Amino acid sequence: MSQPKRLLRAGIDMGGTGTRLILLEDLREVAAATLPTAHFAALPQAQRAPELVTQLRSLCPADAAIESLGIGASGPVNNHTGIIENDDTLACFSGFPLLAEMAQQLGVPTAIDNDAVVAALGEYQAGAGQQSQRMLMVTLGTGIGVALLNQGQPWRTIDGRHPEAGHIPVGGDDRCYCGATGCWEMAASRGWLQQALRALLPDLAWPQITPETLTAASQQDERIAALLYHYGERVGRGLGTLLTLYGPDVTVLSGSAARLLPLFNDGMQAALQRASGYALQGQIVQSALGDAAGALGAALLPTLRDPA
Repeated sequence: MSQPKRLLRAGIDMGGTGTRLILLEDLREVAAATLPTAHFAALPQAQRAPELVTQLRSLCPADAAIESLGIGASGPVNNHTGIIENDDTLACFSGFPLLAEMAQQLGVPTAIDNDAVVAALGEYQAGAGQQSQRMLMVTLGTGIGVALLNQGQPWRTIDGRHPEAGHIPVGGDDRCYCGATGCWEMAASRGWLQQALRALLPDLAWPQITPETLTAASQQDERIAALLYHYGERVGRGLGTLLTLYGPDVTVLSGSAARLLPLFNDGMQAALQRASGYALQGQIVQSALGDAAGALGAALLPTLRDPA
C-alpha cells in the first residue's frame, strides 16, 4: 500500500524583474526557484499560466503534491476578479485570468493579492512582524510597496482593494505613472537611489552596492554620505505620514534598498522627528525574511486571506 503524499503549499511572488516560486510544508521551505519575469514575457500569453504550472510541478518532490496556490503580484491587483491590472511594471501577467487558468490546471484552491500584502503576511507569520498587533510593511524596491496588517488582516479600501500607499504625494515636481505629482514612489524608491548613486559611482552596478561598499565610499567622498542622508529624508517623508495615520506597533522595511538602512537611518529619523505631543510611535526594523517574504506569504494566502 502506497504512502500518502506530503501536501505542499505553493507560492509565487511576481515582480517586474524576477518571479520567485516556493513550496512550503507548514512554514518550512521545501523547494524554491527564481526566474526572470522576462522569461514569461517572451512566451505567448496563452502559454504563461501553463509554464508557471510546469515550473511548480518541476519543483515538487515525487513524494509530495501541491494542495494550494497563492500569488502575490506587483499591483494593482483586482481582488474580486483575480486579475492583475498592472500594465506599467507587470504587463506580461496583466489583463487576463491568470489565476483562474492556473486553478483549472492544478485543481487546487487558489488566491491572489498585491505583492506588498503577501510580503507582509510572510513577515507577520514567520519574520520580523510576529506577534504584532498592527504591522506596517514598506518595501523599497523598484517602486514602493506598502501594506498594513491589523490583527494579521490586510487593511482594505471600502471596495476591498489594497490601498496603493506607495503613491502618496510627498512633494516635488516629478509626475508619476500613477498620475500624481510629487509621488513617494518617484522620490524614495530604490530606483531613485540607484540613479542618484550612479552619478557618483558610475563604475558600480546595483548588485555591487552593499552596506560595506557604500560605507567605504562614504568615507572617501562626503557627497555619498550626504546623498544617503537625503535619501533617508525622502523615505521618512512618506513614512511619517503613514505612521501618523495608522500608528503601527512595528514597521518592517524590506526590499533591496532596505538593507542600506544603517546608512540612511539618520536622515530618515530626522524626517520623523515631531514636536512634543506629536511623537510617532512604534519601532522600525529591517525585514527578517528578505526576498523570501513575498513567496512565503503568497503560499499562505489561500488559508490566511481576509474575506474581502
